[in-house]
Amino acid sequence: MNMRSTLLETFDGKDIVVPNSLFVSERFANWTHQHRKQRYSLEFQVAYGTDIPAMLDIVKAVVKSHPQVITGEDIPIEERADAEIKRFADSGVEILVEFWMEGIDDGKNHVGADLQLMIWKAFKENGIRFPFPQREIRLLG
Repeated sequence: MNMRSTLLETFDGKDIVVPNSLFVSERFANWTHQHRKQRYSLEFQVAYGTDIPAMLDIVKAVVKSHPQVITGEDIPIEERADAEIKRFADSGVEILVEFWMEGIDDGKNHVGADLQLMIWKAFKENGIRFPFPQREIRLLG
């Protein structure tokens, strides 16, 4: 904290600079990227017939295999690449993937896009399907 602003660091490694004049009156985020290490996430759905534990293992292995994703046994468990069920949706099971990397996932870094393609390929190889919107219609007579 200084005379003009307050610096806050978020759980996922981002800094928020809050001008003191706005600190108590408004809410906003200002990503300054002072720290190189950042957390990112991906979300997608899988079909309800999927073997969820096996699929999660496949996704975790794929994410850890990307050269820009921070991995290793020496990394705090909170910062290790992870995949988990987010929620049960109308057409499929929503999956949340979180990973940390150095730098911003933009410009020359396309880690999120790389991972989506890598996951798609792994799903295709393992017969895992992405769902499509489904509705059940009943005709009562």
